[in-house]
Amino acid sequence: MKKNIVSALLAFTCVFSMTACNNTKPEQNTSTSETKSETSVESQVSSATPEPVEPENNQDTTVISDELSVSDARRIVAETIDTDTYLILDGKTNLEINSNKYHTFIIANKSDNKAVGQIAVDCKTGEKFNYKGENTIEDYSNFKLYDPQVDMNADWEGIFTDGTRTLELLPMDDKSFEYMIDDGEDGGIAQVTGNTAKDISRDITFTYGEDGSITISGEITGVFTR
Repeated sequence: MKKNIVSALLAFTCVFSMTACNNTKPEQNTSTSETKSETSVESQVSSATPEPVEPENNQDTTVISDELSVSDARRIVAETIDTDTYLILDGKTNLEINSNKYHTFIIANKSDNKAVGQIAVDCKTGEKFNYKGENTIEDYSNFKLYDPQVDMNADWEGIFTDGTRTLELLPMDDKSFEYMIDDGEDGGIAQVTGNTAKDISRDITFTYGEDGSITISGEITGVFTR
């Protein structure tokens, strides 16, 4: 009897001890572990992903001037100056007359370096003028080396008449034009050199005058005005 009671007490003690041990064992917080794991991954992704960079303002703020440079103006002068005989030297800078700006150049003999005159070039239009000095300009035709056969600014476009016939000029480019006389009954193509132009296939010459008239000589003759 006593043995049975002792055995029962021992069995009860073991069961109690096992239960107590199980109750005191810390439970694993699965939710917390998963949260920590997710936080760790997010942290790694965040550190691996670069911060967005605001685009730089790369707008070009350079102001482009529509004025001729000194080099451009010099090239205009050189078109009608014999650079084998004359020097083109930079003249007075920042010349301004009546709110118009000009580049000026001194033209001198290569042989003795003596100046023969000065040319002013409009910075906007590229038009040439005779520069007399002291902020005074005048028509380019007054320049000492002016040659109408080379320098005249002829207007090879429009309709002209000699009183009985009509002459029509149609520019093809800066160096040539098509002409028609009497509504196309006669015509052709002429190439321009200064104030003169010659038909490319016939003996016909056009001469542009100071008054804007056109004199035709050769196979066809006549003086035509607008």
